Formats: sequence, C-alpha cells, structure tokens
Amino acid sequence: MHKMRFKILLAVLALLMGCIGSSQTREYKIDGVIYVKDAQVPIADAQIAITAGPKNFAIRSGMDGRFSITLRTALKSVKLAVEYAYFQPYHGTIKLGVDKELSLLIELSPENEGYSLVAGRIDYALPEVPPVSLEACCDAAFEPAWFEPQEELAEVIVEPYTYSEAVAREIGRAIEADGFTLYPEAGIIVYRKPEKLTIEEFASSAAAHPLVKTAGINYPVYPLAAAAAEEQLIISPNDPGYAHQWNLAAVYLPFAWPQVGSGAKVRIAVLDTLVDTGHPDLQQNLNLEEAYNVVRQSRDVSDYPGRITQAPYSHGTHVIGIIGATTDNAEGVAGVAWGINVEIIPIVVLDENNRGALSNVIAGIQKAIDLDVDIINMSLGVSLRNPDQHPLYEKIREADVAGIIMVASAGNDNQLVYPAGYPEVIAAGATTYEHQIAEFSAKDGVALFAPGGSHTESEPAIYSTDLVGPSAGGYSFARGTSMAAPHIAGIAALVKSTYPNITKSEVEDLLWNTGIVLDPAQPYQRIVNAYAAITETPLSSAVLCFIDHTTGAVHQAEFDQDRHFQRLLPPGLYQVAAHIDSNQDQAVNIGEWYYQSEVLVELGQHIVDLDIRLDIFQ
Repeated sequence: MHKMRFKILLAVLALLMGCIGSSQTREYKIDGVIYVKDAQVPIADAQIAITAGPKNFAIRSGMDGRFSITLRTALKSVKLAVEYAYFQPYHGTIKLGVDKELSLLIELSPENEGYSLVAGRIDYALPEVPPVSLEACCDAAFEPAWFEPQEELAEVIVEPYTYSEAVAREIGRAIEADGFTLYPEAGIIVYRKPEKLTIEEFASSAAAHPLVKTAGINYPVYPLAAAAAEEQLIISPNDPGYAHQWNLAAVYLPFAWPQVGSGAKVRIAVLDTLVDTGHPDLQQNLNLEEAYNVVRQSRDVSDYPGRITQAPYSHGTHVIGIIGATTDNAEGVAGVAWGINVEIIPIVVLDENNRGALSNVIAGIQKAIDLDVDIINMSLGVSLRNPDQHPLYEKIREADVAGIIMVASAGNDNQLVYPAGYPEVIAAGATTYEHQIAEFSAKDGVALFAPGGSHTESEPAIYSTDLVGPSAGGYSFARGTSMAAPHIAGIAALVKSTYPNITKSEVEDLLWNTGIVLDPAQPYQRIVNAYAAITETPLSSAVLCFIDHTTGAVHQAEFDQDRHFQRLLPPGLYQVAAHIDSNQDQAVNIGEWYYQSEVLVELGQHIVDLDIRLDIFQ
C-alpha cells in the first residue's frame, strides 16, 4: 500500500515538474533582414510588430533592412507582422524552441506586381571647392589690395547755405569746376571735377568754400532688385588671402553670407593660447576689455614673437582668425562670422608651451559663464578615464544650463577626446579639401564635421591669421580638428545673429539637420552646411516626386531620417524633381534647393542606387 502511494506521489511530482518546466521563461534573440522579393534590395524603415501573448513590440528595420530584438517569454511561438508602403503586408509565426538565436529572411512583394522599385538617397549637393594654390608659405605676408571702382568718380555733391544759380556759379568758379548741374527741388548742386584734381582734392576744396554747408563725393548707385539675383546670391570678400580659403566655400559660406541677419550682438569666448592682440586683421572683433588669462590670472592675453618656432606660431590667433578675421577689408583673410555684430573674447587656458591643466579649462569655462557669452570655442582636448565623474563635466553642465553653445575639437588621433565627448558639447571633426573625413580626425561619436585640412603636406590646409613678427608674417596654414571647431562656432554665431531667440538645442539640431552626409554607411556623420542652416531649410522639408512623362501622374516618395527613399513605380519615363520650397509659393526661385533629372523605369528592373543631390537654383 505504501509502495503504491509512493509511486503515485512520484508520478504527480513528475507531472508537476513537467508543467513547471513547460512554462519556464527563456530569452530569445531574433535577427532578421527584409528584402524586396526577387531583388535582394533591403527595405529600410519597415514597420515590424511582434506579438507575444498580451505583449506587443514595435521596431523598424535599419537602412540595410536589418532588425534585431531580444525577448523573454515562455511561449512556444510569437506572431510577426511587417508593413511597408506600397508593399503587401507580411504575417507569419516564429516558432520558439531549443535554439535561442533565430535568423529570419523576409521578402515583401509589391502591391502591384507590374511595378518596379526605385530606391536611393537624397541629400544636398557637396559644394564645389575652388582650386587652391599651395605656393604660399606658412608665414606669407600680404600687402593690402586696392580696388579701383568700376566707374571713375568725377562728381561732388554740394549743399550751399543759400541756394541760387548765382551762388552755384560763384562756387564753381572758386573750385575750378568743369561744369555743374542744378537740383532745385533738393537744393543741391553737382559739380564735375577738373582733370588736374583727384576726386578727394576736389571734394576737400568744395567743402572748404565758405558758401558750402556740406560736400561729398557723388558715388554711383545701382538698382538693388537687379543686383539681388546676380550679386546677392553669392558674395566673395576682397581679402587677398581669400584665394587660399577653400574651406569657406566647402561649407557654402559664400551663399550664406548674403542671407545673414544682423540681429543682437553675439559673444564668443575662445579658450585657447595667447593671442596676437595687435593683429590688424583681428582688431575689429576682439573684445580685450573682458579678455582674461587664466594661467597668469591677469588680463594680459597678448602673444609675442619667438614663443613658438613652428606654424601656427600662435594657435589662439589662428583659431580666432577662422571665426572672426575682419572680412572685406582688402587685407589678410576672411572670417566665418562676416556680416554680424560679433565679439570674440580670448580666454587663455594654455601656457607659453601650448600646454595647460584641466583646472585652467574649468576656470576658463566659468569665466565664460560669468561673462554671459553665447558661444564657447575650445580647440583643445584630453583623454579622460571617468569623464562623467570629472569636475570638468560639472562645469560643462553649468554652461549647458546657461544656454551656452559649446564647440570643441573632436581629437586628432582617431579618438574622441573631452570636452568634445560630452553630449552637451558639439564635437567638431575635420574634413579635407576633397570632402573626406581627415585621416587624423576622430570619427566614432562625432556627428558634425568642418574643414580641418589633410594629413599630408601636399594637400591644402586651413589658412588663417597668425603671429605678426620678424619670423612670422601674420598668416599661416594649419591643420587639425582645432581648425574645424571654429568653423562650426562661427556658423553657429551666424545662426544666432540671424535668429536671436533661437535656443542652444535648436541651433545644434539645425546644424545637424542641415548637414550633408559624408558617407552613406554613416548617415549620422555630416559636414556643416552654412547656407541651409542660415535659411532654415533642413532636407526633411524637401518634396521628392516622380512625374510620369506620358500620363503626367505625380508619385511622391518619402525618405527616412537617414535620407534613403524607396518607391514602387509602373514602367515609364519619369522626371525626377526634388525641391525645398522656402517661401511656400509653389515655384522654384533663385536661391532655393532644387534637383531635376530623368529616369527610365522598366518592368522587373529595379533601380537601387539613384543619388539625388539638391543644388542651389541660380
């Protein structure tokens, strides 16, 4: 009897153990890839839904069509659904068993089997970079360039105390005018100068006459409406060194400058080395009253000849020149922040040997916060083991709370350094003349790039202001992410001036959303696009259409945040048009981003690499 009871107990126990075992939760990793049926073309941004009992999980495929999810469940199977526009939805069951890692291949069929797939990328066009001479040496000096006006200035406007023809003749005889024209409605007289006098001498002679109230040169005036289309879409400064500054065209600055709004003053703190405070090309934008030397705890931030014997002789001077060299003054080089009211405040955090302690940087950031600056540029960096626990991060967060835009060099040894590595700081990577990420530049973790020059001496570097002295001519070439950071800081200043109420995060989002993807495999890495940022025309605003030449039917295509698109189309010849309608007038206007071409779609022949690049319509 006892034996029988023992056997029954064992049987019940075994049954219970089996039930418990059958309901054990297990972890499964499900990987998959979604393709167009019979095409091996990945489908990006497809909606994937997995149902496990009462739980629902939603994910999307990446640009390579892949997806991955990890589940913990006791179920033997889960439901899978995939949806993508213009394709038949997919529904299936995933059986779960011993294998904890599952790989799926899912093929979607077009809703209409007579359609073919057209897929590719859409982006801004990379700007054309002008050819650059490499003959200028690092310490080349420039003489001021003088530009004669298009028309010879030969007339002077005079406003006499008493207006009459008799007075006009008396003044004309006295200043030996070659003739005059009366403007009785305005009470002025225009005199033509004699050949023996320059226009300046003639104007001075007129102004000195006792019957003359005011006198001034009669400069020519041009219709601005006509000039807007021809001249104001793109402008080039007259600085002689601009011929070497390929980097400015590489980020569309010649197109951006005419669109800049001169709003409130923008204050930029540059945490760097000593600065050539007497440099003639920096005087206009330097704020030396609030400058500070953290290293010496003084207001003396002036650099001096012989401190460094290799270009750039003055790192801080070179960086500041990229941001704010006086532009269009027929001298030296052009600065990024042309056309706005900008103040650059040098804060010295590196010593005479271009070295410094993080305590200097922290103190420098605090000084910038106290000065209530808008932007901080830090062309410096250091590797940190525990960056989130470092006092530097606390100061970075204080600046972030204060709404200060921070830009820092990403690093020159293919490794992201700090403070650029902090999420509150824009990490500036470097690009070359060929629109490639520089070999030396940090890449991983870097989203924004700007010109920084090539690693090789045979390719163009960045030309900017430098120390004026016996062995240095005031300008030099340099390369590095130190040069990339001030480009981004300067463009941020242009944006801030144009839109004074824009926030820190809005500036950062705008710079990234208007950036140009450098490598389709890394869509988050983008070079800044000054023109798109200033005109607030992110690529997400573009409308992409395929227009059937035969029927006139318009097929609009959507694209994802990585700028990939896919569209099923019936066979035919199509006009491809992409446009950012800046003023919403349903027309393509001069200065707007636009693309147009033709593509032939054939039955069963998928197009998978269509590259659409919007250029500036001129």
